[in-house]
Amino acid sequence: MGILRDFERRLGGAVEGFFARAFRSGLQPVELAKALQRYAADYQQVGLDGVFIPNVYRFDLAPEDMDRFGSFRAMLETELSEVVRRTATERAWHLQGPVRIEFERSAEVPVGTYELRGKVEAPVTSPASGPGQDPAFAPAPSSPPPPSEASVLAPSQSRRAVLLLTDGPEPGRRFAVAGGAVLGRLPECDISLDDPSVSRRHARIGRQDGVWFVEDLGSTNGTRLGERAVSRGELSDGNEIRLGNVRLVFQLES
Repeated sequence: MGILRDFERRLGGAVEGFFARAFRSGLQPVELAKALQRYAADYQQVGLDGVFIPNVYRFDLAPEDMDRFGSFRAMLETELSEVVRRTATERAWHLQGPVRIEFERSAEVPVGTYELRGKVEAPVTSPASGPGQDPAFAPAPSSPPPPSEASVLAPSQSRRAVLLLTDGPEPGRRFAVAGGAVLGRLPECDISLDDPSVSRRHARIGRQDGVWFVEDLGSTNGTRLGERAVSRGELSDGNEIRLGNVRLVFQLES
């Protein structure tokens, strides 16, 4: 987690604390950093020379979130690129070319969420062999990746999932979920819930064979699906999930 802590520290001190004030609520830069790490892990490709990950990433954001990033977008792109480079070095992943982060405005993305796509893009002067020849965004791996613990609205043939916080810290906030997400009190959880009734790593939302589920991770106060305590339960649109005193509604978007 040192990479993410360094990322937050650099942003926090970059302009005398402006980031800390400007991003007290809503979509947080560290969410984008964590999403990049998970996307790279899910879409790594094994070649003759090792494991390769995408080096070009594009975030589609709601117009409101794009406006919030405003003039600091270039700095954010630079810092997010550093997160990818450091993560690749730490995990012995290879990059076919320079890391590039792009932001696009999209009216189809809900406020507070994002869609992330990536691709391997080799330098024009250095033709690539093996992984990375397809320049299209969101390369499909040779086999489907396992359910990932990421709050990313990645390309999918199924409906998008969102958790709406109805009772707890920041009620009304929406969390995008794709593949899966760990919920808990720890800041490094995919969905961090600052409530004393929530365990450090409380529960996980996941998807398997097209079916969404919630799974308790050995929490102190348990996980409930509606009024029923569950260790693992299948989710349907509109289900209420209770983690201690925190309540969320699971929603599928068309």
